[in-house]
Amino acid sequence: MQSRGLAVISSSGTLVTLLLGLAALATKAQNFVLPGSTKLPLCLAAASLALAAILGIATNLPRGVEVVVLRNLRPLLDDQAWKAPEVHAHREIARTQLTAVESARKRNIKVARLLTTAISFEIIGIGGIMWSVLRLVLAK
Repeated sequence: MQSRGLAVISSSGTLVTLLLGLAALATKAQNFVLPGSTKLPLCLAAASLALAAILGIATNLPRGVEVVVLRNLRPLLDDQAWKAPEVHAHREIARTQLTAVESARKRNIKVARLLTTAISFEIIGIGGIMWSVLRLVLAK
């Protein structure tokens, strides 16, 4: 999922660059006045793409994963634990693996939500760019 987060950052950055390029080209024309109807969609697009990039970055933040609680392993080193039937060891291994998988799943769900929100903001940003371009084209 981190690679998808990086893709959101890259595409949002590209779209912001295109948005700024469009604004620069449009404002270089003589007697150009940015129609008031384009200001809202341009601001919406810029803010949405910035939020998408921030959320894309957030998908790459390091997060702790609860794998093994070390204090729970200490009793397993006692002589009594080594004399116990093998089934007890298998149970502890299964419990530890389940804890690791549950922790990883919780983390993945959080990252997936961040990524979905980032992509949603990117879509809103693209809509804002399209809206502003249509307003510019139709204004002439």
